[in-house]
Amino acid sequence: MTDAPTIAMALDQRNRDTPDALAFAFGNESLTYRQLSDDAESLARTLLNDGIERGDRVAILMPAGLDLVRAFYALQRIGAVPCIFDPHVPAATTARRIDAIRPRRTLTEISRGGAGFQPAHEARAESPRPFDPNAIAFLQQTSGTSGEPLAAVVLQRNVVASLDSIRERIDPSPGDVLVGWVPPWHDLGLLRFLIGPVFFGLPCHLIPPAVKTIPQWLSTITTTRGTITGAPDFAWRLATRLVDAAAVDLRSLRWATNGGEPVRATTIEAFESRFGLKNVLCPGYGLAEATLGVSTTRGGDALRVDEHGNVGCGKPLKDVEVRIEADEILVRGPNVFAGYFDADDATARALRGGWLHTGDFGKLDADGNLYVLGRQRAMIKRGGVALAPRELEEAAQSVAGVRVAAALGVPSGLTEEIVVVVEAEGDASSIEIAVAVAVERAIGFAPDRVLVQAPRTIARTANGKIRHAVLRDQLDRQGR
Repeated sequence: MTDAPTIAMALDQRNRDTPDALAFAFGNESLTYRQLSDDAESLARTLLNDGIERGDRVAILMPAGLDLVRAFYALQRIGAVPCIFDPHVPAATTARRIDAIRPRRTLTEISRGGAGFQPAHEARAESPRPFDPNAIAFLQQTSGTSGEPLAAVVLQRNVVASLDSIRERIDPSPGDVLVGWVPPWHDLGLLRFLIGPVFFGLPCHLIPPAVKTIPQWLSTITTTRGTITGAPDFAWRLATRLVDAAAVDLRSLRWATNGGEPVRATTIEAFESRFGLKNVLCPGYGLAEATLGVSTTRGGDALRVDEHGNVGCGKPLKDVEVRIEADEILVRGPNVFAGYFDADDATARALRGGWLHTGDFGKLDADGNLYVLGRQRAMIKRGGVALAPRELEEAAQSVAGVRVAAALGVPSGLTEEIVVVVEAEGDASSIEIAVAVAVERAIGFAPDRVLVQAPRTIARTANGKIRHAVLRDQLDRQGR
């Protein structure tokens, strides 16, 4: 790993040390470190002459691919502050979220002149090289599971600390190959597969992020002999269903993170059984406010599952402290963000007493392994005990025909009604009964109500996480 204090200087070091090594590949296009450095420099000069200056916020609204990589590193060269947005979100929502960060400019494409990039109209010797570790590296949109996303302010030193801590857990070597399917507007995609390869000096093969490209993701691991990858739990579940095990060979993998949403033991067991792997999918926990990483297991670690089916997400990463206070996970370390952009009240709630209050419920076992139960607002209360939605959802999804399940507590008078909403096709009455029976077998009691809905109707974030709070509000308004 480079010892550079900023992202821009990490790219400079790679260009000096291994200029002809592969940096990124996407489809039929690839970039060496020399090419990425040259392209980022050319684009940086153009942007400088267009009025973008150090510290300016710049929205990137581009599809995943190498042009987005070029734009991100060009802005790092200037010392501008990029914020990557999902271009597939409805236009009105995107406009509202971009306006919230008040950018100097929104990049939707890169202009080219001839075979290369559009040259600067005025001579400029070289873009500046920001070296302040306390400068803002980027703004990261939060997942928005509890409402409208906020923009987390991540400093250059937060990035370096995060990558240093995960290096200790992954232990990358020169022969490693990364394969990234998670989109770059997601913190896992940005930190692990857009910034991480440059700091670690490893090639990264990027896949267009979409459900339909999951087979391409696994086939790319096969053809490149990929060793490191990662995705949220739902992607591993889909891969188990969508990909023919005989068509791929994933035995080159040695570390594949499973995080971004509650991890299910059944997901890991099914995926590894189908593709002939053992202790390769590594459960982990992180969030944008911690510059991604809080805890994870190591490749080869046996899966830990408690009596309720909650999966152990490993011990805290290097230099990261975790404690549990009133069942909430608190985090402290050099990776913790600086606060939310233009949201002082939210920052004050999140950063208290020197600790990041994550809003997630969890516990630590006797060996220091972290178990994540779910978002604090999503927890279901029964008899004074908080239940993780995952326990009910996993049972519901074991029913044939059920693709997605969401469990939540809906206010009902002075109590809380436990409702399981499922997306399924088939006879609704039969599915309702089967889901109720499956949940009762799993946790000892049946939900108060099971609602069957059509596919793609349960509220989810752009990254596939269930928006329990939004769904609860919808049901409350409907009086159901």
